[in-house]
Amino acid sequence: MRARRWLVPFALILIIAIFLFPVFWMVLTSFKLRRDVFAQPPMFWFHPTLDNYRAVLTSEFVRHLLNSFIIAGSSTVLSVALGAMCAYGFSRYGRFRGSEQLLFWILSLRMLPPIAAAVPFALLLRWTGLHDTHIALALIYCIFNISFSVWLLKGFFDEIPPEMEESAMLEGHSPPAVFWRVSLPLARAGLAAAAALCLILSLNEFLLALLLTEVRAVTAPVGLTRFESFGLEWGQFAAAAMLFIFPVVVFTFLVRRSLVRGMSFGRMA
Repeated sequence: MRARRWLVPFALILIIAIFLFPVFWMVLTSFKLRRDVFAQPPMFWFHPTLDNYRAVLTSEFVRHLLNSFIIAGSSTVLSVALGAMCAYGFSRYGRFRGSEQLLFWILSLRMLPPIAAAVPFALLLRWTGLHDTHIALALIYCIFNISFSVWLLKGFFDEIPPEMEESAMLEGHSPPAVFWRVSLPLARAGLAAAAALCLILSLNEFLLALLLTEVRAVTAPVGLTRFESFGLEWGQFAAAAMLFIFPVVVFTFLVRRSLVRGMSFGRMA
C-alpha cells in the first residue's frame, strides 16, 4: 500500500513533465542565440538574450497575433451567445417531434472536417467579396463552435431546476428576463468552459486560415510558418509561439475554477 501511495503521484508527475517538456524547451529556445539553438549537445545553461523577442515585436507577426485574437475573440463571443440561447431553447422548449434528430444534426457540424468545406467556403467568400477578411473567418469558426457550445451548455440548463425560473416568472419577469437574470448566471461555469474551449479551438485553427487568407486577415498559426531567412529562425519562432500562447494561458488560469467545474459537471451531476 505504501508503494502504491508513492507510485501514483510519481507517475502523475512523470506524465506532466513529459507533456510540459516541449513547452519548457520552447521557452529556453526563445532566449537563445542562433548558435546556441544548434549547439551539440543541447545547452540548458547559456547567456540569455531578448533579441528574438525584439525581432518578433518589430515584425508583421504582431499584426497576425492581433488578427488571431480579434477573430477568435469575436467568434467565441458569438458562438457562446448563440449557443447559450439555442441550448436553452432545446432544454426548455425542445420536447417536440424530431428534436433529438435536430440536436444530433447540430452536433454533426462539429464532426465535419473543416478542410472538407474549404473549397466551398473559398468560392463563397470570393463571390461575396469577404475573402481575406476578419468577419469571414469569425463566421466560419462560429459554424463549428456553435454546435459544440450547444451540446456543452444544454447539460447545464437541464440541471437548473425549472422551479427557480417559475418563481421568477411569478414575480413578473418575462421569459427573456428569466433567461438573462436567472438561467445564465446559474450556468456561468458552463459558459466559462465553452468560452475557453471555443477560444482555444479558434486560435489553433490552421488549414482554413491558410487557405482563406492572404494578407489582411492572416492569423498567428499561419504567421508562425513565415519565420524563415536562411532556414527556419528557431529562436524567433519560439519567441513568437510564446507570445501566442501566453494570453491563452493567462485567460485559462483566470477561469480555471469555472473551467474545471464546467468540464466535470456532467460527471458529478
